[in-house]
Amino acid sequence: MTWLQTIAAPVFAIGMGIFYFLMDMTPRSPRRIPTKGGTSFQMPDMRLRSTPDALYHTFALAGKERPRMRRYWLLDFGFITCFWVVMIAIGQNVAQANATFAVLMAIAATARALLDVAENILLLTLYRAYPKQNIKLAGIACIVTSTKFGFLFLWAAFLLITFIVSRI
Repeated sequence: MTWLQTIAAPVFAIGMGIFYFLMDMTPRSPRRIPTKGGTSFQMPDMRLRSTPDALYHTFALAGKERPRMRRYWLLDFGFITCFWVVMIAIGQNVAQANATFAVLMAIAATARALLDVAENILLLTLYRAYPKQNIKLAGIACIVTSTKFGFLFLWAAFLLITFIVSRI
């Protein structure tokens, strides 16, 4: 790990924690939106697979508390940046002996971050237009969300493979 990575990883990990706290743990978090049955409110970008109907149902479920969702997505841009730097640093550190895995992990981390940014932009666009619905754009947002998770899982798989290969 270079001196820059040694400094950046913990700084951005702390930033990640701060953004997570602001997004999920504060009283203004969407998780605090009251729902029927006492279940916690789940943001649409936290579902592995979703549909436009489910997305718009979530908007309706939020009701007058919908501005919390906007705040969450705006804070998420900071989280995405911090998480991306941490993923890159972890990948570089774990795969230092294998340049191929380091590059593959960097590509997966970058694709995940870019998809997450695109997802937030799409969701904010749909949020702004609501109650008007754009089923095509909502469908694209759902696909982007699933693909984002796919690249996160791919990065984690590369991480696991790198650990296994380095022990052989």
